[in-house]
Amino acid sequence: MTLLAMSKTQQNAEQKRQAIVLAAKDLFLAQGYGLTSMDTLAQTAGVTKQTVYRYYPSKETLFAAVMQAIRQSDLAPYQFSDGPIEDELIRYGERLLEFHLRPEALGLYRLMLTEGAQNADLFKTFQNTGPRGFLEPLSRFFETRCSQVDDPAFTAGMFCNLILMPRSNILIGQSRSMAIAQQRRHVQQVVRFLLPSILTGSHL
Repeated sequence: MTLLAMSKTQQNAEQKRQAIVLAAKDLFLAQGYGLTSMDTLAQTAGVTKQTVYRYYPSKETLFAAVMQAIRQSDLAPYQFSDGPIEDELIRYGERLLEFHLRPEALGLYRLMLTEGAQNADLFKTFQNTGPRGFLEPLSRFFETRCSQVDDPAFTAGMFCNLILMPRSNILIGQSRSMAIAQQRRHVQQVVRFLLPSILTGSHL
């Protein structure tokens, strides 16, 4: 439902919700999850702390909303088609890598690297809202299109880890960015490296 289709009360509520999520995203990425207080967040969003808790009863649920908002910026959820397996995996890999190299996605991953190990609830929220969302469609693809793969979830995880390898170099400062042409070349190399074992069900 768009804002224009909402009542005045609904519009006000949605605007407050969006302001809270935007403020949380900016603060989490700028100063970290642990250092962001709900008081500062409410002040930044221009609402009371009670209003923040009315929409998001905990900081974990708010973090999940931030992750969801960043994921929604990637337009529609990814959908595989019935094209050749190699083409489908390349198309999926290109979109996966391009999304995870965006500044906001890099910022979230950097936050998890620094704070996730000390905060089990935060790590669980990240896993449930983030990686699971892009691993499950790929796992289903392997299950339905590649019957010879005996562990679709494991294969999906290995595939994504290899596709996202450049992210680590960017986060540790070895590389500042990766051009689209470089991303596509990397994805093609990964797919062509893994495809024989995927199609035969063999192990590397």
